[in-house]
Amino acid sequence: MANVGEWTGSEVLALRQSLRMSQAKFAAKLGAHIRTVKAWEAGGGIANVYQAALDTTLSRASDEIVGAFWARLRPDQEDDVDRRQMLSTADIGFAAIGLGGDAARGEWLLSGAGRPDAWALECVRTTLHAAMLLDDALGSPAAHGMVLAQQHLTEAMLRESPADLRQPMLALHAEWLGFAGALAWDQLDYRTAARLYNLARDYAHEAEDSDGAGYMLCHLSQLAIWEGKPRIAVDHAVAARSWVAQSNDRALRAYVAMRAAEAYATAGQRRGCHDALEDAARDMDGLPTGLTPAESRAYFVSDPFLESYRGQCFSLLGDGVQAVTSSRRAIAAIEPTRTRDKAITMLELERALIQVGDIDEAAASVVQAVDLTERNRSPRLATAITDGRRALSPWAASQAVRELDARLSARDIVIV
Repeated sequence: MANVGEWTGSEVLALRQSLRMSQAKFAAKLGAHIRTVKAWEAGGGIANVYQAALDTTLSRASDEIVGAFWARLRPDQEDDVDRRQMLSTADIGFAAIGLGGDAARGEWLLSGAGRPDAWALECVRTTLHAAMLLDDALGSPAAHGMVLAQQHLTEAMLRESPADLRQPMLALHAEWLGFAGALAWDQLDYRTAARLYNLARDYAHEAEDSDGAGYMLCHLSQLAIWEGKPRIAVDHAVAARSWVAQSNDRALRAYVAMRAAEAYATAGQRRGCHDALEDAARDMDGLPTGLTPAESRAYFVSDPFLESYRGQCFSLLGDGVQAVTSSRRAIAAIEPTRTRDKAITMLELERALIQVGDIDEAAASVVQAVDLTERNRSPRLATAITDGRRALSPWAASQAVRELDARLSARDIVIV
């Protein structure tokens, strides 16, 4: 499926008509006011949080609806729009790694014709790393098109892979599937995320990639937490730790321990949580800063990242004062490019501040997270913001919460 670069009134109208929805029903589906949809279709600007919601709505639509959508927008174009979009998206990935001049070879790879070689394997791996960094900065909608194209590409490469590249090709395909699962999770499509995570884990095991299998089990643990299944989250986390126990990737070992700590905290297992956090700190001791995806699957692990997990775990365990301290430390140190991580940590701080009774600062923390939606179009972030506002409902009449509501209205974020 081709992506919409920037939603305007024309695309909104085409999607609504393809879904056969009234303006009122379409507005309800997106969590917007009907007057907002009317304004969009009349040519008004569309806030980033709704750009993300529209991306997600299109990505979940059936092939018939997607076809009708593009037909309404481009009635005179050829039927091969999707394939040409895949090619152009792949070219973006090649350009990002300095191989933009080799577009012909990129098209050959997408066709699945011929046998992939070590050059192709490394090229696609580097494209994966570029897509991860794009998702970090701008959110899952920004990386969606590239990931879709590269899934098709790695499937074709795997079919044609020579015997000596079979295992690394399996491992790479597993990484793309896992990343696609992470994007689906960010877009709140848990069913798709679970399917892709489990498939990626299976491919990683077939490739005898213990680190990859452990990393996917971390994702499954995270997904179980969001689905309200803490004991299943612990099961996945324990399995992940067993697979990476002998790994040379200390950042990955630390990340898996943090995930275990969160699972234990969600399940109310205080001792397991504290032990896992201590293990994470040991693995991170002396770890170089500024890791890249080429150096570790858990390249994002850092001292602020650990502090963020500490804050979240302390909050889950009811230790509000410690949670506030850790979350504040994390927010102060998180790199500016990691906008989603920073915003999510601000919302974790809100939860801790509510626990200690500081409602004004809790509301202010949500306001700061709202401001970051201008840079990161993560649907998960938008949902977390609405959840954060709901947590403040008992204090809706306070000045701080009224100011938050004004900011939400300015961003056209609707709390229902």
